[in-house]
Amino acid sequence: MSASHFEQFLTDGTNDVHYNLRLADGQSISIKAASCAATVDVYLPDEIGTPDGDSWQLEDHWEAWLTDGDDPVDGRYFYEVARADVRKLIEEHGGEHADQSAPTTDRFDQAVANGTGTGRRPMRRIRLADGTVIAIKADAGDGYVDVYLPEGIDVPDSDAWELEERELQLTRMNGEPLPGRLFYEVPAAHVRALIWKRGGEHTDQANFS
Repeated sequence: MSASHFEQFLTDGTNDVHYNLRLADGQSISIKAASCAATVDVYLPDEIGTPDGDSWQLEDHWEAWLTDGDDPVDGRYFYEVARADVRKLIEEHGGEHADQSAPTTDRFDQAVANGTGTGRRPMRRIRLADGTVIAIKADAGDGYVDVYLPEGIDVPDSDAWELEERELQLTRMNGEPLPGRLFYEVPAAHVRALIWKRGGEHTDQANFS
């Protein structure tokens, strides 16, 4: 399990800005470090629980609210976390991901911004990098989406996913039952995090146009 990018952050510093670090399980954390400092500042998304240890006591409860911009920032911000404890966190998630490039969410972001339209089948399908296909319905600029997740995609442990449709049975184009689960009014940031965790969007979306 490698932590080479993290070690480089520790050696060179991050020039007083945050750098994303993608973990092997698809999660991303953010690091701000001064060169050769004993501690670093760390942003953890909601999907990563707070590790045990005294290093994680200095939490800034206001930082995310002050810097959220147009999209809510879902996560927690910690100051002065010991380097060894951050290394341990990275190892617990399998080390660093081999590909540190940011996963893409272009098709999803376009659907959230412009809406998915109306009609008999208004949901837009999105193939993810791992080959699974989700579907979303969004009104332009609303910030919330309805999401269909196929079997095999676990629902994150978050209140954002609590509005589940339990009575409507979705069907395929030929009328066969469609296995999976449908969720209403999920914040776009939470769906985007799920897409990122699975490697982003697949490069081939042509047959879903």
